[in-house]
Amino acid sequence: MSASQLTLDQALQMLAEAFNEPVAEVHAGRQRDTMVGWDSMGALMLIAELDDRFGIELGADDSRKMRSIGDALEFLRARQLLRD
Repeated sequence: MSASQLTLDQALQMLAEAFNEPVAEVHAGRQRDTMVGWDSMGALMLIAELDDRFGIELGADDSRKMRSIGDALEFLRARQLLRD
């Protein structure tokens, strides 16, 4: 387990901050289109956060494919950034 891995709670907190949402309302089932903060600016915030924390690039195509918080968590899991 890498020191740079996030717990689920930490990942949800990071996503809540990027999208300017209360962490209590950020969960795997939450859809992108129900989050006012998950707009182009929120997507840029997430891109910057992933680059700053992990040095990984979230491309525009990957960002557009994310339709839910669950998709964002799967992105993190696929890159071994999320502890299970």
